[in-house]
Amino acid sequence: MPQSVAPDVVAANGAAVTPVTPRARGRSRHTSPVPRAAVFGAGIAVAVAAFYVFGSNALNGYRLSREEARLDALKRGLQEQNAILREEIRLLQTPPYIEKIAREQLGLVRPGEIAVLIVRPPAPPPPPPARLGRDTRPLPQRIWAALTRRVQKR
Repeated sequence: MPQSVAPDVVAANGAAVTPVTPRARGRSRHTSPVPRAAVFGAGIAVAVAAFYVFGSNALNGYRLSREEARLDALKRGLQEQNAILREEIRLLQTPPYIEKIAREQLGLVRPGEIAVLIVRPPAPPPPPPARLGRDTRPLPQRIWAALTRRVQKR
């Protein structure tokens, strides 16, 4: 004997009736108990919260990496300056360098030497700017030339 499927609803005459689903009634869209605007708003809120939590960390990380690069460059510059100063200290402990500094910066000479100072004459002052002659063109032509920036021969 074949098994029969139990009907969901039995009509008054005993015939099996299948319940009508929303799709069968002509509704083609899926209806949700939550409106789309609420879902969209919740998505925006989640995105803002994620940016606030993770974005601020990323921004701080970026700032720290820039600061690290700046400090590394400063450190390299100071190390180079330190090496130059160490070399200067080493040279200042040698008599020939001390004599060179005394002659160049202090103008000292040994006994019996004659100091010669060469003085160059000052550079002549620059010539005064050439005076331009008075523009003799009529006023409308001068205005037009100024507006169009054309150079006209006189």
